[in-house]
Amino acid sequence: MSAIEKAVKIVGSQTALAQILGVKQAHVWNWLHIHKRSPAKYIRRISSATKGQVTESDLLQDHETSIDH
Repeated sequence: MSAIEKAVKIVGSQTALAQILGVKQAHVWNWLHIHKRSPAKYIRRISSATKGQVTESDLLQDHETSIDH
């Protein structure tokens, strides 16, 4: 499971994460299904939204994994 998938699960839904970040749910869907990672500018806020259950390092790992493939 990617870090962004884990973050969505922790906060409850794509819509909930989108509301926390001030973006549309469709953006979160794209991160999950198209990009396989969140944009770097949201990493700190996503980690905070999960109360550290998903770390900034976890989210950065999604970036490294998507580059490798």
